[in-house]
Amino acid sequence: MIRKIEGFQAPSPSGDGQHGVSFREARLVADVLPAVDLFRSWSRVRRLLRQLSDIGAGGGAPDVLRGELADSLLDISSSYHGREELMPLHALAVFADMADQEVLDVATARAHYAADLLAPSPRMDAAGRVRPGCYETVVETCRRRRDARRLRDMLASTRTSCLLIGSASYGRFSNVRGNRQGSQASDLDLIIVVQTSAELSEIATRLGELPWVYPADAAHLGRRAKIFMDRLDDGRTVFSHKVTLWPDDTVDPMLPAEIAPPSYPLSLHVMTPSVLGHILLSTTPSVLRQTAGSRRTVQDYREAPRARNDHVRSFAGRSYHLRLDAQPTEGGWLRSPQVYYIDPFDAYCPGFYQTMLMLQPDPAWDNLDVRPGLRAFHTKLAERLRYEAARDWNAELRLSFAHIRRGSFTPQVIRGLDVDRLPD
Repeated sequence: MIRKIEGFQAPSPSGDGQHGVSFREARLVADVLPAVDLFRSWSRVRRLLRQLSDIGAGGGAPDVLRGELADSLLDISSSYHGREELMPLHALAVFADMADQEVLDVATARAHYAADLLAPSPRMDAAGRVRPGCYETVVETCRRRRDARRLRDMLASTRTSCLLIGSASYGRFSNVRGNRQGSQASDLDLIIVVQTSAELSEIATRLGELPWVYPADAAHLGRRAKIFMDRLDDGRTVFSHKVTLWPDDTVDPMLPAEIAPPSYPLSLHVMTPSVLGHILLSTTPSVLRQTAGSRRTVQDYREAPRARNDHVRSFAGRSYHLRLDAQPTEGGWLRSPQVYYIDPFDAYCPGFYQTMLMLQPDPAWDNLDVRPGLRAFHTKLAERLRYEAARDWNAELRLSFAHIRRGSFTPQVIRGLDVDRLPD
């Protein structure tokens, strides 16, 4: 039985799309286009798509153009804040118009979601995965932004703060992919900082009340939360858990099942302020070997181990695959990923959580006031980069080189790391 999602309605047949994307009735592209530019001009998106199409016809289109397209879509998206359901409809109207299509219906949406009709190459990203198409990544980015906003509304009254990390932060409108072609959909990754681990029970309860959350996952979250609170909350352990959003018995108006399966994972990383401080080096005045030591780890209580090694990189891009201890425990596994590692050449290599936080994510909500700690951490990283650059001024050192997902970054994200905060 398909669950009905309260609060969602199909858009009106006139094509205004105020409640999302629905194709129960076909509508003309010409009926939707007049509303598009009332939100924001799509002229640069059109020009970049045309350029990608022209270049792709004669060979591989350069990634820089796809990056600029992602940045242009990101700029446009600010006009759709709180009305994320409208952007995929407007994008489809623009894409269909450029492809000389007259009608918006399920077949049109499915065709654009399944392949880049306007810019078909290259189809692989820097990590060797199938690159999402333009319409696919617009839909999937907007879905995650909408769901993050709804989670904020649900949890904003709790003693918590939340940071959006992962591809929904650094790969918006570029590498956020859906659940198709046998590949897993991109996660919605959140770091949630809780005043005490007791907040986990409240989070699990509120998630379980949402009709677009898989109930068994929310119940499992509650069981693991109790184990964590009773035995594992030691001030140095992260609680990690995945929950399925939009399972098969729900209907997401932004992605009807006739186009693609709507389910995707919500990946939660929950930590108390003491754990966040441990990661952000809050008690370490300077990030030097003589004051900070050669490495620091953090415990991570996960449902299952994933990678066998801990992959880190230096500011020069030197890569290490370090041992990642993983021990089974009740309700999951305990791993010990690096907070940072200083290699034998005295080069600093930030670990997973530091690389996510050095992107300076904006808190979705911040009841615990984590922003000052983040700013102090970014200052320490800049000081460390300045220290290494002064020691070897011929080397090309960049903050972004230390991130193992750099190949998925948009140009705007790379500029934010390597220009806006690069030391003089």
